[in-house]
Amino acid sequence: MHLSLSVIVAFLAVGIHGAPAAEDVEKRAIITSGTNDGSIFQFGDASRCRKLFYDSGACGLSTYFKGKVPSNMPLVAVPSRVFDKFGQAQHNKLCAKTITMTYKGVTRRAIVADENTSDEQSIDMCLGDWKAFGGKDGDGTLRRGVKWTIG
Repeated sequence: MHLSLSVIVAFLAVGIHGAPAAEDVEKRAIITSGTNDGSIFQFGDASRCRKLFYDSGACGLSTYFKGKVPSNMPLVAVPSRVFDKFGQAQHNKLCAKTITMTYKGVTRRAIVADENTSDEQSIDMCLGDWKAFGGKDGDGTLRRGVKWTIG
């Protein structure tokens, strides 16, 4: 009886601590995914680009998500055709969520801060992500076929 009680206690302990909390699962759940082209939003200093997304992006990160976005995470604008399906401006369900982008075997993570309303409907990114995907400062080409998930 002593052994079986120990097994039950051990099982319960693993069950309680081994399963992720509902909020952790929700944070990781994929909201949407797709494939779009990638583009550079602003040439030059990536910190200027990030500040512009943070202060002026449609999500209003500096106002509505203050303190909730890690300062070391890059920021991006997702195509408006994707963004608009999830609400308007700071009430959009994609705002401040993590986007995982993969291009030619390179994977980068960023935070959704804005929508790209251009005709290209690409994922606009700052120089750090752009360089990781093979772009160069001043290179205005597109990265065709960036696969992404947001969750």
